[in-house]
Amino acid sequence: MFEPQIQKLLTINLALKGNEYLLAFTDDYRKELSEVLKEIEKVAKGITPEVKTIVFPSTGQHGKEPPEVLWVETFGKKAVEVLKEEGIFEKVLNKEPYDYEKLAEILKSYSEKVPNVVIALSHYSTTHTTYRKVLTDVFKARYASMPLFEPEMFLGPMDVDWDYVAKLSTDIAEVLTEGEYVEVSSPYGVNLEFSIKGRKGIPDTGLLTEPGSYGNLPAGEAFIAPIEESAFGKLVILYAPNRKLEREITLYFKDGAVERIEGFEDYRYELERVFDTYPNARYIAEFGVGTNPKARRADNILEAEKIMELST
Repeated sequence: MFEPQIQKLLTINLALKGNEYLLAFTDDYRKELSEVLKEIEKVAKGITPEVKTIVFPSTGQHGKEPPEVLWVETFGKKAVEVLKEEGIFEKVLNKEPYDYEKLAEILKSYSEKVPNVVIALSHYSTTHTTYRKVLTDVFKARYASMPLFEPEMFLGPMDVDWDYVAKLSTDIAEVLTEGEYVEVSSPYGVNLEFSIKGRKGIPDTGLLTEPGSYGNLPAGEAFIAPIEESAFGKLVILYAPNRKLEREITLYFKDGAVERIEGFEDYRYELERVFDTYPNARYIAEFGVGTNPKARRADNILEAEKIMELST
């Protein structure tokens, strides 16, 4: 059903070659992703004979380390056994402090064939995990992270001119790097300002073709981290990460952080719980400019942040 778009994903976004090994995986959160995985396997085998696909139990949380079964399939049983013997593996899974250099050395010494290209189609993101970090930093794999992916995205934000998206993203990232101050306003009442002086804009081009490159797909964004204590004003929110709000809520910023929230909506109370638990979550972590001309959905954060408008 999506063969032309998957071919584009493999050959343009990831530059998969005939002598490379592709690993594609998903979790069991949504059955339709397992069907997409089968299509990826079929198309990929027309490019390279070395293709492996895995479906594993959902972790239930973004950023949580994938389960042991994926580590074994990726690095080999012996490598994981040595990590266990050294007391490292359990610490990694539990997000406890561990010796990263030792972990890297063990995996380099004991791993079997490691993939050159990885498609992470699991519902929950694996971007901020040791699993991804080792693959891209140590083994220089090219890694496409596609959390919250919907199959119809192949017909929208994945079916674009990636050279155009890459150039626009790079150009806007340069503007952000050269900029000093940002003012954001909208008809909905947004009136927010903050400093970006001295910070570097980063393009999200969708072209994961260099060794060790990784990023989200669909892509299409230029983003920057604002100065932490500089934000002032108000931000009106119409959408949660996965749904349109029944009523808008407003976040008021002072000295960079959310000072108070107004509005009667369940999402307000979710945010307040997060802010109480993680005080640094009150600060703006990222300011982004979407650059994907076919991104439309505002109720899926993977696609929403790529819409050709401003995002925070």
